[in-house]
Amino acid sequence: MSQAPSTSFVQHLNFLARDASNESAALQAAVSLGLLDQLGTTPVVLPELARRLGANVRGVRSVIEPLVALGFVTLEVGRGFVLPESTAAFLSDAAFMSRLKENHDWWHAVALLPQAVRTGADVRGRDVLGWYRALFLAPQAAAPNPSAEDFFDRAARNFARTQALVTAAELGLLERWVKGAGSLDALAEASGVPARSLEVLVKVLATLGIAREAEGAWAFTEDAARMLDANSLPYFQRALPATMAYWEALGHLDEAVREQRFRLDLRDPETARRIYQENASRISGIFASHLRLSRKAAELVRGMRSLAGARVLDVGTGSGVWGAAFGLADPSTHVTFLDSPHVLDAVRPHLAKLKLEARSRLWEGDCLSVDYGEAAYDVILLPQIIPALPSESLPGFFAKLARALKPGGVLLISGYLLTDRRDGPLDALYFALRRYVSNEGDVLSLPEFRALLDPVGLTSARGFDMPIQQVVVAHRGEHPWPAEATQAPS
Repeated sequence: MSQAPSTSFVQHLNFLARDASNESAALQAAVSLGLLDQLGTTPVVLPELARRLGANVRGVRSVIEPLVALGFVTLEVGRGFVLPESTAAFLSDAAFMSRLKENHDWWHAVALLPQAVRTGADVRGRDVLGWYRALFLAPQAAAPNPSAEDFFDRAARNFARTQALVTAAELGLLERWVKGAGSLDALAEASGVPARSLEVLVKVLATLGIAREAEGAWAFTEDAARMLDANSLPYFQRALPATMAYWEALGHLDEAVREQRFRLDLRDPETARRIYQENASRISGIFASHLRLSRKAAELVRGMRSLAGARVLDVGTGSGVWGAAFGLADPSTHVTFLDSPHVLDAVRPHLAKLKLEARSRLWEGDCLSVDYGEAAYDVILLPQIIPALPSESLPGFFAKLARALKPGGVLLISGYLLTDRRDGPLDALYFALRRYVSNEGDVLSLPEFRALLDPVGLTSARGFDMPIQQVVVAHRGEHPWPAEATQAPS
């Protein structure tokens, strides 16, 4: 039996595919906005910080929260944000800050790396390959302190690392390494690119722990070979187009924070239709693995109340995986799947395969405008939908859902759950940043959920860790909480 890749390597590679560009965007925007320049040893509250920057509060918060989680800014609860000495030290180093700001200018040029590798030449007047050589393969200038080096690496290199992965996937390089090693010349010929430009890419991938050279041939490292085999590579590569969908918007994050101009505006119906349709297609590809994990949530609810004969509503169903998990939890459940027509088209094949069609209803509609009725459902599911909704719509939305729950009904909200201080987890903060830059809603903490749920009578709510992110379960106080379930940290 082959060994599994190390957990740290899996986390590292998934971070590069999904969140590294979000992290770089937040750090670069903090510099370009002058956000860090507004902080010192005296705490500054968020509204005052936004006023000083001439920006909106939500945008500033989306940038500064990851900096708190990373330790570059300190949040004193009840007082505001301050700078640690280590951050203040590198902000005062003119040479370091000049080097940092220079790399911000490469955000959009880095997206041209696939073209640069294919041609081996400058693209639109930018020497992209030369920039990669200088940033990853050449000796580096000393940073003022370890915190400065960490900031620079995250801000200047992480988004470039993501583009190296994107390029390797586009060229088919990762698929070729699944089959085995190859010389640089053979890989270049198979990819149809110059060997000299491919050499830059594979050496950068080596710095990421993905590639290694042995006896004149390049191949996956042992960890990469274990993680990116023929079965898992397609799943891994599905994350890359989703990351690229936000690339331009993240590159203009400072503009969105100052002017609320959104290059990827998901409140625009046509843009939303395109992005959500693409997303539905991607998540359908991982339906089976997510179904196994979603069934854990169904088991959690079944530990609180019977699902026999339960009527379940899956709001904003996406691939349908959450509703399907509840449909499989008991042979007498009936599930209604609510979403847009083009999304529901992706749900039908899954229901047919699982033989759930007879106990399912597909409901075409907008979750904010439909009438859910009164006391109609035993369980209502919200699968990763809250961050897609405008924050101002949530009080009315939860009121409609509470009205639609039967006595003894349960509301289950899946997705990311922030800590009470909104200082983590980092992947949740990066997800919240994407929601801001696409003009959507927000990721919430448990106290923020309770502030929405209590007024509509759902006064008992807890967060639980699940194999996929977290869930919040809420009801009117009729049910005991399962003793064996793991509560999400606060």
